[in-house]
Amino acid sequence: MKFTEKFIASLKAAEKEFCKREGHGFTIRVLPSGVKTFQYIYTIGGKRRRLNLGNYPHTSLAEAREKYLAAAQSVANGIDPLASTKVPTQAESQMISVSELKALYLGHVKTHLAEQSVKNHDYRMEKHLIPAWGDKPITAIRRRDAIALIESIAALGTPGSARNILLSGRAMFSYAVQREMVEYNPFAGVGVAVPQASSKERDRVLSDSEIKHIWETLSCWGNSEYIRRAILLILVTGQRPGEVARLHWSEIEGRVWTIPAERSKNGRENRVYLTDLAMSILPETEGYVFPASRGSHGPLYVNTLSHHVSHHIKPAYLGLPRWTPHDLRRTAATGLASLGCSDEIIDEVQNHKKRGIIRTYNRYRYDKEKQEWLSRWSAHLEELLNWGG
Repeated sequence: MKFTEKFIASLKAAEKEFCKREGHGFTIRVLPSGVKTFQYIYTIGGKRRRLNLGNYPHTSLAEAREKYLAAAQSVANGIDPLASTKVPTQAESQMISVSELKALYLGHVKTHLAEQSVKNHDYRMEKHLIPAWGDKPITAIRRRDAIALIESIAALGTPGSARNILLSGRAMFSYAVQREMVEYNPFAGVGVAVPQASSKERDRVLSDSEIKHIWETLSCWGNSEYIRRAILLILVTGQRPGEVARLHWSEIEGRVWTIPAERSKNGRENRVYLTDLAMSILPETEGYVFPASRGSHGPLYVNTLSHHVSHHIKPAYLGLPRWTPHDLRRTAATGLASLGCSDEIIDEVQNHKKRGIIRTYNRYRYDKEKQEWLSRWSAHLEELLNWGG
């Protein structure tokens, strides 16, 4: 058969995962969670390989087919699309530019990182690193160059951007070190040299009065309805801002929102119970629950949420001491603890990975307990807002 959008959309999850094949290796895999993944199954060098092409509907059928055709052409030419690009020898590395290293690195991480993470790395480096160093040989980059670059970004008043490019640059040069293309990582130790670019453990938790102020003020806010609702849903569910921003209606069945492993920060599927309060926040949309605005396609960008809180809302931060959408997630965790919820259940609500031996042996996912405590948290929020009286 030839796949159509209607056919792909009609596929329903079963007790066990299953695949449908169009032919010539072009495949759609459906997991019990409902996640649908386009794949290209092929054989090269006597080995059977499986290349992920993206999850539906985040990747459309047309986009998946385009990726499939490109990969099939590579196989026809004897090139394995899953194999890393040939790594230059140390002698050849003398002639490799930073732009060329970036292409090699992105080709490598595409095999194991989420598509959005790869796009984020690409965007950061194209904006900051390539304009400064694109044509320079990778062996010519020194730690002083990395420090000067990160300091210049931080000086623009964007420490978040400085931290992000520090992480991307360090990861890219670690790739080069591991393959003996360079002898050391110029980004090593830069966080110490430029403290404002170092990752800092934040501890901002909003008080009950601040929660009430934010909720009531946003409810009267005349700007983007989707941004306002997404911010509030972070508080009610305690989920990561990026996972909320990219929420798709296909992930919601009844009162359960299943965040697929492919879209989760830690690669672990999470089921989130949606209380009455959470359901009341969801807008009447199709496709992405919180679509991008004004002619853009796809979902909201997570950075859009933070930018509105700090720049578009007047006064900034609604007149409160600085807070971010992620602080609302931390506030939800703290609120659950104050209501008597155990750390173990809070970790499950927020999809933190288990640690140590318990990670290996305890596979229970606490769905009933998560429903109970998210319901209690919603009831607490409604009481704060005087909705219970």
